[in-house]
Amino acid sequence: MAGQHQIWQHDIVDGVTRAFSGDGYERNLNGQSSTSTSFAQPSGISLSPEVTNHSSSLDMQELYVADSESSSIRAVNLKTGGARLLAGGDPFFADNLFQFGDRDGIGTAAQFQHPLGVLCGSDGLVYITDSYNHKIKVLDPVTRKVSTLAGRGIAGFKDGVAQSAELSEPAGITEGGKGKLFVADTNNNVIRFIDLKAKLGPVIRTLELKGVQAPAQPKTPKRLRKRPSIDTQIIRIEPTSATRGDLRLEISLPSEYHFTKEAPSKFEADIEPTDGVLVEPMDGTLNSEGSALLHFTKSAQISATVRVNCKIYYCKEDEVCLYQNLAFEVPLSPDSLSSSTADVPLSYNLQPKGRV
Repeated sequence: MAGQHQIWQHDIVDGVTRAFSGDGYERNLNGQSSTSTSFAQPSGISLSPEVTNHSSSLDMQELYVADSESSSIRAVNLKTGGARLLAGGDPFFADNLFQFGDRDGIGTAAQFQHPLGVLCGSDGLVYITDSYNHKIKVLDPVTRKVSTLAGRGIAGFKDGVAQSAELSEPAGITEGGKGKLFVADTNNNVIRFIDLKAKLGPVIRTLELKGVQAPAQPKTPKRLRKRPSIDTQIIRIEPTSATRGDLRLEISLPSEYHFTKEAPSKFEADIEPTDGVLVEPMDGTLNSEGSALLHFTKSAQISATVRVNCKIYYCKEDEVCLYQNLAFEVPLSPDSLSSSTADVPLSYNLQPKGRV
C-alpha cells in the first residue's frame, strides 16, 4: 500500500484485509515489530526462500520490499512484521528520503533511485528494477552485495549486451523459465527480457507480442480522491462562495532553510465532487520561493471541496534534507451571485520536525 506506507495482508479464507507491517508514517524506520517499523511508498514485493535459523531451529521466511521513496530494499519478518534494511537508504536517520544515487556496493554503501520492482529469483538472488537509474540491479541477500545487471544509466531503448543496453524507467519484473527475466519497460511501452544464460553473458531483448490488438482508448477517467497519509498536516481554509478566483500557495521556511533544488516541491489538487468545478493546473511544482498559483471556476449553486496536497522538500545548509506533507482543504459553498471572485491564500509557515 504505497499511499499508506504500509504492507497489508489479505486472508483468502475469511476475506479480511488488514495492515501487517508499518505504522503509516512515511520514513525508513526498521524495528522489531510492525508498529516500530515505517515505510516510504513501498512498491514491489517478493517472497524469500524458506530458510532455517540454526540458532533457533525455526524455519523463517521474509518478504523483500522495494521501498521506493527511501530508495532502499527492505526485508520484512513474516512472523513479527518487523523489518531490516538490506541495501540502499539511510541507516541512521529515518526521515532522510534523499539518500539516493546510482552506486554498486555492499549494504547501505549501495545506492538506488526510486526502485519499483523486486524479484527473488529461483537462484536465491534478488533482482531490482532501479527505475530512475534506468537499470536492473541484483542483490545477494546473504552478503548484501549490489551490482548492476543491465542498463547503462541513461533513459533509452537499446537491446544487446545487458550492461550496454538501455531501458527507460523499468518497473515490474518477473521470472520465466530457462534463465529469463521479464521486465515492464514503462516509458518504452514494451516488455523486455533478460537472458541470463546467453553464451556471451546476459543480454536484453524486446518481447514481440504477436496477435495482440492495441486496446481502445478509454474515456478520461475520473480523478480519484487520495486519502492523506497519517503524517500529513491538514490546513482547513475558511469557506468561499466565489464562483471563480485564485488559490495562492505560499509556503515559508525559517531563514536558515531553503527549498530543495534537486527535488522540487510539488502540489496536486483533488476535487469532490468533480462535476461543476474546474481547477487549473491540477498539479505542478512550487517555485524557488515556495509559491504557486491555481485558478478555480465553479457553477454558482455547486457545493464542493478542493484539497491541494503538497509535498515539500527543504534543506538546511550542510545538513540532511527533510520533507513535509501538507493538505489545504478549501470548501466552496453555493453563491446566489453569478460573478463573484476571490483571492484565497493557502499560506503555511513550515517548521522542521523537532524544532522548538
